[in-house]
Amino acid sequence: MASIRRTLSPIPRAGIALNGEAYNVSSPLSRSSCSASSYSSSGALPSSPFGPVDKRLKQKVQNSWRRAVFQFSIFFMFGMFIGCTPFASLSLSTNITSNKPQSFTFDTNRTLLLESQHAQSHLILDQLSKEQTGLKDLHGDADTDPIMDNNRLVMENMFVEVKSPLIIVTATQTGPFQAFYLNRLASTLKLVPPPLLWVVVEMNAQSHDAADILRKTGVMYRHVVCNKNLTGLNGRRVHQRNAALSHIEVHRLDGIVYFADEENVYSIDLFEDMRKIRRFGTWVVGKVSERRNGAVLEGPVCNGTEVIGWHLDRSKRWAHARRFQMEMSGFAFNSTILWDPKRWHRPTLEPIRQLDTVKERFQVTAFVEQLVEDESQMEGLPPSCLRVMVWEVHRETTFGALYAQNLSATNNLLNINSLRLHL
Repeated sequence: MASIRRTLSPIPRAGIALNGEAYNVSSPLSRSSCSASSYSSSGALPSSPFGPVDKRLKQKVQNSWRRAVFQFSIFFMFGMFIGCTPFASLSLSTNITSNKPQSFTFDTNRTLLLESQHAQSHLILDQLSKEQTGLKDLHGDADTDPIMDNNRLVMENMFVEVKSPLIIVTATQTGPFQAFYLNRLASTLKLVPPPLLWVVVEMNAQSHDAADILRKTGVMYRHVVCNKNLTGLNGRRVHQRNAALSHIEVHRLDGIVYFADEENVYSIDLFEDMRKIRRFGTWVVGKVSERRNGAVLEGPVCNGTEVIGWHLDRSKRWAHARRFQMEMSGFAFNSTILWDPKRWHRPTLEPIRQLDTVKERFQVTAFVEQLVEDESQMEGLPPSCLRVMVWEVHRETTFGALYAQNLSATNNLLNINSLRLHL
């Protein structure tokens, strides 16, 4: 080690004279040597040794801001996703659990819901009655507990059966008897429990008398106008009924449609039975005429609710040519047949309307043929069809109108077997 140290010559430092001369030695470990030489040669100011450090700091600050903004955006989007998840959780869970579409229709679901509600209500009511019976056994002949009675009433009101809405269509015309007929029919409809919608149709314009009567009836109504230019009265009601059918179809009114002419006489039980119709319901209609001393019946012959035949008026030679022996006031149908053909598997998508090109005697059967295919799609009301709940009266039959009113006032529910049938 000593020999090595002796052989090495010391490195001269800057500014120290060697052999009488002063010179600068550039050390590889010193950075100031280069800057000093450059300064001495060019005469410019030396560059700051902290310049590259400032650039590095700026880059670090910029990178930190970018990283913070990026993290903030990621957490913001994640929070938005979590916030929107509860609104879609129900639909997502149903889609995950059930891969196949449900095969139940609307009516089936509603029926199952009502049946489950009724079963639950009966179980609860039976339990309340057992508890009440136990209290009576404990207290002897004491009076009934008012709390138990109150609970029973509350439970009965909670499970009320949902009734199908009724859509009653009436074609009216201005005249001396319009107010009489509308007021009489309105008095009948006011006795029918809701929901009920009365669609009154007039030609060309709404008359002030009809509008005033409808406002005072207290029945929910719609006043529709049929804008059809007709030269005579023939076919007037056909176009009025078509205007009502178009109104129901456009607004997709859901209920049981029934054509109630203003001059006819109706029983309240008819409207309650109509709520039981699923697709198409029909019943017997009594017709009163001055030419005969009795009533003529037209409508179905039923075995329970199954239609197995028709009452035929043999005095009409053309009656055999009709497919369905019924009157316009002798049937009602579900309004969804008009605007939901896929539900009822209708073979055509054409709108269902009364045909003014068909003879008047065949208009009813031509219209019914658009609603059903045969008697298997019909329901007879009431069961066995042994009651007359509609009396059809013509405007010009004054005696017949009075006779029908007397029959309706004394006994609306007549047994067909007691009538004088013209078969």
